[in-house]
Amino acid sequence: MASPNQQNQQNDLSPENGIFWPALILILIVAVPMVLWPAESEKIIGGIYGTFSAKFSSLYMWITVLFCIFCVFFACSRYGDIKFGDPEEKPRYSLTSWVAMIFCSGVAGACMFWAIVEPLWDVISLPQSAPAQSTDAFDWSLAYLLLHWGPNAWCTYFVAALPIAYLFHIRRKPVLRVSAAAECVLGSQTNGIIGRTCDVFFILGLLFCTAVTMCVSLPTVEAALHNVFGIEPSLKVQLMILIVSACIAGWSVWSGLDKGIKVLSNLNVVIALAMVAFGAVCGPTAELFDIFTNAIGKMLGNYMNMTFWIAPFADAGAAAFPRDWTIFYALFWAGYGAFMGLFIARISRGRTVREVIVWGMLGCVAGGYLIHGVFGSYTLWLQYNAIHHVEGKMALDAVAILKAQGGPAAMMAVLGTLPLGKVVMLVYCAFSTIFLATSVDSGCYVISSVATKKIGVDDDPARWHRTIWALIQALLAFGLLSIGGLNVAKQFGNFSGALMALPVLLLAFAWLRIINRDGQYMLCNYVDRGCAPAGFYDDLEKADK
Repeated sequence: MASPNQQNQQNDLSPENGIFWPALILILIVAVPMVLWPAESEKIIGGIYGTFSAKFSSLYMWITVLFCIFCVFFACSRYGDIKFGDPEEKPRYSLTSWVAMIFCSGVAGACMFWAIVEPLWDVISLPQSAPAQSTDAFDWSLAYLLLHWGPNAWCTYFVAALPIAYLFHIRRKPVLRVSAAAECVLGSQTNGIIGRTCDVFFILGLLFCTAVTMCVSLPTVEAALHNVFGIEPSLKVQLMILIVSACIAGWSVWSGLDKGIKVLSNLNVVIALAMVAFGAVCGPTAELFDIFTNAIGKMLGNYMNMTFWIAPFADAGAAAFPRDWTIFYALFWAGYGAFMGLFIARISRGRTVREVIVWGMLGCVAGGYLIHGVFGSYTLWLQYNAIHHVEGKMALDAVAILKAQGGPAAMMAVLGTLPLGKVVMLVYCAFSTIFLATSVDSGCYVISSVATKKIGVDDDPARWHRTIWALIQALLAFGLLSIGGLNVAKQFGNFSGALMALPVLLLAFAWLRIINRDGQYMLCNYVDRGCAPAGFYDDLEKADK
């Protein structure tokens, strides 16, 4: 094998037929029946999710914690100094833009939605068996929100990114696939049936998870338009919102990585920070900070208990909480894990292992906590004042709205209590629509990269290729909306997450094999600043075979 700096392989941006066509056919087999037979599809999806959540819930909690330990070890070890690229190479993107792209691609518009809606569900869902809307339930509610969107979520992404970044930026192999990153595990089957099956299932899982994100964002934007302009909610309105998002995503797809995803991500971070600042200043600032501080302490002091609480001996009501929330999020993040690993790897050239893990984790967790700390705390403050009839303070029984009209209506009601409430709703529309477009665009970018024969470090997949996957994502989201909306989407996302946890585990094992096989050479090149022994890359080529 030639050294990375002397790579002579000719890139081929045409589709890999063994991945492209099977994935395309399978997704159409899934999406078309959802539109034609919605009731039957809902029953099947619910049954599959029930089986997975009942049989494997504890396993996914263990996987989550092991991934956290994995990240801490490699961030703190000597391997943290290994750079993805040449030893003296500078990052392609600034730290701010890099974190923004990861954050916007990894959480999409769901971050703001769940910051308001999840605490309302948590406070009535008996967290840690606390009575509904009791003081204990309020304490646990925001703490669980921070747990679900904290390091437990993001560690899955960075575990998956390491072996892929090594393959792409150090070994300079012109492929960006899960199977290729796990070549040291799969061996001769990397380009065989097992490898191709892994890549096809990755594409399916990512399409499913992106469809779930769409199903969260579209009804919320629809509710905002109803509150501001009086537009009645309907499937037609959701379709129009989907078309607008698809057009923005289409522009981003056509513009490429630097002019598309990067620009949208930076814009959305600015909008998000403006909304957070407005909410913090115009809301009860001191009380919001107190609620957030209390939740941080509650979460840190009970981290292991909250993560592993499966409630095997609790009554049916309390036992539903970990299944519906903690396990749901573990599966949701797993569903995005391999995708985000590929995306993070693609944009992380010039960064070290430690930078990828530490700055990526800190930046993304901090971004989420800013949103949750302000809007999650504000939601609980309104709800507490309403049920306890606190005099002289603004109050809103958002739980009653949630039960009667659903999450999007409850969210708009909360935003409407802020000064210039309708303006805030319109800003949220822009925020959510751009977030959704960013998520769709990055998803299309990664899927088309996986389904491309050979793609170099400076290449983008063919535009027509990315556009096809954008249209398919829109079709799948429309199918989910037509059969039941958010609840079915959550079950669908959990099913795809259960499937996608396996490729992430494969990638984690591949990284351990890479460290065992190539670690001394990487330390020599990147830490001790020596030179790899003669014939190093030739030896790796033989090892691959």
